[in-house]
Amino acid sequence: MAYPFDPEQPLPDPLTPDAAARVRDERRELLPVWIEASRELVVHLGMLSRWDPPETLLENPSHGLTHMRTICSSEDLSLYEAVGYEPFDLLLTAYCAEYMFSDVGGGWVLDEDPASPTFARFLMGGYDANRPDATVDVHAAVTAFLNEPEGRDLETLLESLQEAMGAPVGVHDTSYP
Repeated sequence: MAYPFDPEQPLPDPLTPDAAARVRDERRELLPVWIEASRELVVHLGMLSRWDPPETLLENPSHGLTHMRTICSSEDLSLYEAVGYEPFDLLLTAYCAEYMFSDVGGGWVLDEDPASPTFARFLMGGYDANRPDATVDVHAAVTAFLNEPEGRDLETLLESLQEAMGAPVGVHDTSYP
């Protein structure tokens, strides 16, 4: 499974009003499927991380911060992918989103504005009552993060997401020693 509707998955060209409405309607129907899939991915991470029960990571994403930080700092993720962390970009996207939903609030939303550069993509939204249309493209942030060299810092990624969401910056690591 690839992240739904990433920039490599083109929209109809030209994006006529009818084509935009068709794409928007199709993806509206898929939003609940993506929400559930994203949650299942975090539970899968909980299983790979040997949480008992694995749903612990979904309920408390900050518990897995040390584990995820260790993986993210590696340049070569193939070792982790070989034992089930595949595709890692999708797993990290779901994990970061759940961390943000737990920390800041909000949930997955669909960008329904055909003029937007993220039209018809699933984004984090609904986290700021003063800016109800504010969204953050967590997958784009994760993709840029994974293109950084070895030694990438997961806390820096999470803090950049907090900042983009207009939330207080500061990662809360509740990992068990």
